[in-house]
Amino acid sequence: MEALSASAPFAEAFDVAIRQRGLSLEALQRRMAIRGAQVSLATLSYWRRGRRHPEGHRSLHAVGVAESCLGLPANALTSLVTRPRVRRAEPWPGGVSLASALGSESMDLAACEGIDLDGNARLALVSVHQRATMGPDRTERSVRTELVVTSRADGVDRWVSFFRPQTGGGHQPVLRSAHCCRPGRVRRDAASELLALELRFDYPLRAGETYVFDFEFAYDGTPPETNYLQFGVRAPARQIVLQACFDSAAVPVRCYRYAGEAASRPELPVGPSSTSHIAVLDAQPGVYGMCWEWE
Repeated sequence: MEALSASAPFAEAFDVAIRQRGLSLEALQRRMAIRGAQVSLATLSYWRRGRRHPEGHRSLHAVGVAESCLGLPANALTSLVTRPRVRRAEPWPGGVSLASALGSESMDLAACEGIDLDGNARLALVSVHQRATMGPDRTERSVRTELVVTSRADGVDRWVSFFRPQTGGGHQPVLRSAHCCRPGRVRRDAASELLALELRFDYPLRAGETYVFDFEFAYDGTPPETNYLQFGVRAPARQIVLQACFDSAAVPVRCYRYAGEAASRPELPVGPSSTSHIAVLDAQPGVYGMCWEWE
């Protein structure tokens, strides 16, 4: 049997050991069960393909049992599980501060303690499509965001979404739905109404792997009247699309696009479908948005 490199990723080493032993996953599962380690076939498959990483006492015990079943020396696989496994991405490439991207103040972020505010740097934005739905009373009923990302490091398993309504009314934004992700830790700043929410992926990503997910925010209680929609990026993004969908009973008289603090604000058309949008290709770090006048 060829020697397993001490630096080999766990999934690669696990796969090599299974193939060289000539076992199917079903056979390995049965042998592990006889030795007191109950692991599903799906979990073994995820471990083998790098979709998940063994974590916790029970998983470590199961990996030790797998070593015995595969005829490996003690700790041949366990050592790969317990060592640090995530390659950190480089800092934000040519990026801007989080406060600047949010159009916020640094003090607003103090309430986000416990959330990795720079964790999104480990993902590259391929595409952003954000759609706001407005009500007949000019209020923002919901904001849906679909993201396509590429992982810049192994083991990336979450995105942190920052959401803030037009402030001043004690509004309570809430997560209405999420697809291909699930909510994790949540932090709120009562004064600024800033919401920071972890969205955890279905599985950890490998470096270079793409992922698609979407989520929608709404409000618990009265939604705010809103006259803008914007999205801030801290690193380059290939495509950003922002779309405002107005109720036919409340269509703005004018709509504009903007980028950062630039003085120029070209006017946007509002079509018969009562929608308007902006599309930015090869977006550089900064804030992109659209605003409108109701009267």
